[in-house]
Formats: sequence, structure tokens, C-alpha cells
Amino acid sequence: MKLDLSSINVLYALGLFLAIGGCNSIFLVEGNLMYVAVGVFLVGQVMVWMSGLSVFHKMLAFLLPAVIFVSIYSITSDNRVKEPAVWLIPEGYSGPLYVFLEEKCGQEEKLEKEYRVYNLDQDGNMFSKSRYNPGLVVIPSEFYFTDGAGYRVHLQNLTELQDTSGFNPVWRDSTGQPIFAYQGESVKGRIGETKVILEYAYVGTYRDYLEFVRNSPLPDSLDQSLAPLVERFRVGCK
Repeated sequence: MKLDLSSINVLYALGLFLAIGGCNSIFLVEGNLMYVAVGVFLVGQVMVWMSGLSVFHKMLAFLLPAVIFVSIYSITSDNRVKEPAVWLIPEGYSGPLYVFLEEKCGQEEKLEKEYRVYNLDQDGNMFSKSRYNPGLVVIPSEFYFTDGAGYRVHLQNLTELQDTSGFNPVWRDSTGQPIFAYQGESVKGRIGETKVILEYAYVGTYRDYLEFVRNSPLPDSLDQSLAPLVERFRVGCK
């Protein structure tokens, strides 16, 4: 039996194909390419609405990609609850904190109850074998200044405070400005030809944090200035 192509609305079919492909390619692309996927989805929707078919068909073309997306997301999700972390920061450090995940030569995963332990070096960096988990944050991470003897001073996480008037810092810098911690988002992408999975945060004054946000490409893409750090660590790692 031959397929009668004349009965197919080509504009609608192509638009539906682009809408489904654009919506679900989010699982396959990284970094700024996600914006391309969103653009493909929107182009598909425009073509669907220009096809001249009924509102039912147009709504179907909008809902079908979403249903497929949710189905794939549910099937491929391993653990949708993101483990919180205890960030152990060298006493007095101020600046960005970078934890590189799934590094085969990194530190072994260490846990304190349900918390991962991120033991950062003097430059605020850590390479860890811990797996990447993009799940939802249920329990917030905790931040501590720690000295050589392991004594910890808890730092407030600014993202937990709904009213900043209640901010009561336990640490201040040399000018008297309050120090706080800020939990960033995980970033998965490439630095050059190297695949990198990064979890980052920031510790410092609010003014310095705003400066960091203005000048950093995170969380949309990885900071290329981190490439030498990653390359030095991976030298000789097999």
C-alpha cells in the first residue's frame, strides 16, 4: 500500500518533528547549545501554528514534546535528590570554590551522614571521584572555615536567608565586612577538548560576590581560565 503524501500537511509534520527534537535534545547537548535546542523547539512551534490545521492539532504539537520530555526525564533519572555537601574551606579564604566531579584521579568520596565532604585546598579547589548528580536540592549544603587541626567555624549560606536583615555573620574580613557563603549550580560542559563537571560556590563579602557574578560565565558555561588547572591535575592520570 502506497503512502499518499498529498494528504500530509508537510509544514505541520516538519514543525512537529522540530518541536520534539528541540525539546528532547536538551539531554544530548551541553552549555550554550541548550539555547539552540530551545530555538529549534520554538521554530517548530511557529511552523505548526502556520500549518493551518485545527487548534486541537496545534495544542497536540505543543503538549506531545513535553510529554515525551517528561517521560525520558523520568526514565533516565537515577536519583533526583541532590546530596548536600559539607564544604571545608581553609580558614580566612575568600573567593570562588571549585569542585571538579567524576575525576578518576581525584579524592575518594567521603560522607558524613547524608552529606558529601568537599575538602578544598588552599586555593579553594578540589578534584573528586564523586559522581555528578543534577537532582533537586532538598537539604542545603553547609560551609565551614577549618584550620589545620580540623576545627570548624560554620558560615551562613546567604541563599538560605529569606530576609537578609537577619544576617548575623560569624566571620568578617580585615575591613569589617561580613563573610558569607553562596551555593552555585552544577555546570557540565567542556574546557577546550576536555569534558568537565563542576560544582561551584563562593565565599566572601557580598560586594566581592557581586563582582564575581558580573565577571564569571558561570552557570551558563565553564570558565575557560580553569583550563590550566584541570590540565595540570590530569597530567599523568591514566
